Amino acid sequence: MTDTLRYELKFSISPANAAILEKKLQYMLPYDENGAEGVYNVKSLYFDDFYDQALTGKLDGSYKLPKFRIRIYNDNLEFKKLERKHKRGDIVSKKSIPISDEEYFRFMECSRSFSHEFPELNTMLLKPRVIISYQRKAFVYEPGNVRITIDSNIKTSINQNPCLYKPACFVNLPAPENMVFEVKYTTVFPDHLRAVFQEAGARQSISKYANGRMVGIYR
Repeated sequence: MTDTLRYELKFSISPANAAILEKKLQYMLPYDENGAEGVYNVKSLYFDDFYDQALTGKLDGSYKLPKFRIRIYNDNLEFKKLERKHKRGDIVSKKSIPISDEEYFRFMECSRSFSHEFPELNTMLLKPRVIISYQRKAFVYEPGNVRITIDSNIKTSINQNPCLYKPACFVNLPAPENMVFEVKYTTVFPDHLRAVFQEAGARQSISKYANGRMVGIYR
């Protein structure tokens, strides 16, 4: 699968403002058809190198390594995606491939075994760091490939050596990081949808991975 490029804007949002935004969006846009009334659950197992460069780069604003994760939806382990996400400013490059159980455990054992799909892995050796779990409500607008999402009930695992096939102990992220409003689009964001930002507040640089790791580190 080839890389896709898109703009990605994020906002921390209060539950009250999220409810207002959701009501507005219900009248403006259809739900994502992959969810029940647009709602589905997401679990992402994130990886980092020995020096945690993806984490430290996010925290200090320096050069950021791409983030790698294995993602499942609604706890369905039959369908797993290995994803690489690289962000520069507001633009995100993302590549995603489906993987089997065998490929999952091969990547867990040696991430370099997937360097044929992701050449940057030739110089990286990744290990699993944390599982981030949350509920997502998604709206779509086909022109411009727009997706607007409200993520809530965001939790982080605190286990050593996390694995999607083993039970995990989760704790909630503290407010305001526990709810995130995201806008993603590939071309031009439609003017008639910009009104939704009035309830979202100021844009922020938000990383569920970094927030989840910091909660685990300081427990």
